[in-house]
Formats: sequence, C-alpha cells, structure tokens
Amino acid sequence: MSRYDWMDQALCAQTDPEAFHPEGSGHNYEDARAVCDACPVQRQCGEHADRIEGNTSHRDRHGMWAGRAPRARVPRKAAASGGQATVARNSRNDLILRLASRGGMSTATIAAAAGCDERTVYRVTSGRSTHEAAA
Repeated sequence: MSRYDWMDQALCAQTDPEAFHPEGSGHNYEDARAVCDACPVQRQCGEHADRIEGNTSHRDRHGMWAGRAPRARVPRKAAASGGQATVARNSRNDLILRLASRGGMSTATIAAAAGCDERTVYRVTSGRSTHEAAA
C-alpha cells in the first residue's frame, strides 16, 4: 500500500485541473473550494501539501490544496510559534471560510458568527488576509 493511495479518492482528480490553478488578475478558487469542501480525503491532502511545501513562503506555493489557497496555507510550525493570537486568528479565518463556502449567509452574518467585522470577512474570503500576507 502506497502513502499516495488516498489520491485515488481525491475529487480534484475527477474535475478540471484549471480550477485548482487559476491564473491572471481577478482569479479565484471558488470552484476548487467547492470541490475540496466535498472531498473525502481533504485531511490527507492537507498533510501532503504540508510535506511538500514545508516552510516555504506563500510566493512559492501554488494551487488549491485541501480547500486552502496558497496564502492560507501557513506551516503548522509557524502557526504554533506565532503564539495564541496567530492560532486564534487562523481558527477565526477557518471558520469564516467554512461559513462562506456553505453559501446562503451574508457577510454581516458571517462576521457576527466569527466575532469580527465585515471587512475581515472580505479579506479572508478573497485571500488577502493580513496574517496570510506575512507568511
């Protein structure tokens, strides 16, 4: 049994790969994120991305992995060394992304559920969160 057997179940392997590597200004990962949200091997995908990307900066990361865009994939070691504030911010951002991906919720409702303002929801969902830019 290979450590890559999980890839046979990956939904991204059954869809358009361009959705996971959009190019150009105004690109987004909405289609890819919808596929990732339904994927049964999202955890294994995230672990794989951690292994291959290591501690590289967001500039050296490419594509959507485990429902996370390049700027959103912060190495776990960096998050742990960043203290409680970083961990709390990452948890908040994960919540925002989960709620936004479900659809049917306004920005104000997501902000209230996450304990932040609407501008923060916009930054996180558009991949421009301030903590991610420092990664």
